[in-house]
Amino acid sequence: MSSSADTFTLSPVSTSGGPAQGLAAPQLVVAALAVGVLAVGVRAPAALARPARRHIGYSVKLGGDTFRIWGSASTGIMPKGCSVSPDGKHLFVTNFGRRRGKNVDVLDAVTLKHLRTLSWRGNAIESVSSRDSKTLYVSDFYRSKLHKISTTTWRVEKTVRPGRLPKQMTLSADGKILYVANWLGKVAKLDARTLRPLGSVKTGRYPRGLSVTADGKTLYVANTGGRTVTVVSTATMKVLRQIPTSRYPRHTALTKDGKLLYVSVLRKGRIEIIDTAAGKVVGKVYVGSMPRTIALSKDERFLYVAVYARHLVAIVDTRTRKVATLDLDIVKASGLAVHPRDRLIYVTGWCTGDVWVIQRIRPGERPGPLGSSHGHRSHYRRSKVNPYSLGCR
Repeated sequence: MSSSADTFTLSPVSTSGGPAQGLAAPQLVVAALAVGVLAVGVRAPAALARPARRHIGYSVKLGGDTFRIWGSASTGIMPKGCSVSPDGKHLFVTNFGRRRGKNVDVLDAVTLKHLRTLSWRGNAIESVSSRDSKTLYVSDFYRSKLHKISTTTWRVEKTVRPGRLPKQMTLSADGKILYVANWLGKVAKLDARTLRPLGSVKTGRYPRGLSVTADGKTLYVANTGGRTVTVVSTATMKVLRQIPTSRYPRHTALTKDGKLLYVSVLRKGRIEIIDTAAGKVVGKVYVGSMPRTIALSKDERFLYVAVYARHLVAIVDTRTRKVATLDLDIVKASGLAVHPRDRLIYVTGWCTGDVWVIQRIRPGERPGPLGSSHGHRSHYRRSKVNPYSLGCR
């Protein structure tokens, strides 16, 4: 990988064992051949075809930027979520379909090389890294536990029960407080270092998506079983207000200034934009059936959406609210994360047991060589039939 202040060039994953070749030499050869054949009156070959939809190299443009499918890697069964360490070194994939080991895959966040697999007797559904990247927190859904894992020794250092069926987690900006949404219970507030409970609050049915303001004073909770986003005071862990949304709000993404909250809404297939000061929805953007995990680009120029029932990633221009979609060779897009350098977007395939990388290329940037697709994948028919099913047929 080579980089500068304004570029992010990826090294390809070589499948031949030798160094991967760049594009400059082949382009020169093609140019020379074209000149030669024209000189003797023979028709030049047609330009290289654009990569097919869902294939590596396929790209779309939005807001002046290009987004192309860079590569993919195999994961465990039913990769529910993914997260990236703040230092940009590790990609963590939680394999929901495993209950007796092989719970979390650890990959190199740039090359997608598999580094190790973390195992315990239990389940993994979501993960989040500490601000210094030295600790990984993983929610163990079926055992109602939370694991604190050292990324130095790769061992579980501590396990607690934060509530019933823990799912999503988020850290305060200073990294000292960990909030955990318990699917059949309350939202818990924990000391991130000791995992000591500091309070809890009942927000609504099936709390899931969590976002905390930069000053750490306010927490927003999407209640997936209802039609509200709950606003919570983190000091008292008391409900301040309920903001109405459409049915089944799932995931949230908050702007750095805390003024806008983006919410994925399962029932309507859209993103709803909340003005946090006014406490109401001020915008709606359709992205496709059953949008799940969402994340803002680090510069907040785009919002990325894993669209579950459409097997794709939707990219929303936050200025114009226009949408571009990038179809991936997956079934049921689930987890999604953005690299700290703001050039890579990761999305997991729930039914295909894989993770795919999308590369963001700004005008004037050199994209670098492409990666490769993984050698083995599970094949399932893409269908909108019974998109709510957790199974994969």
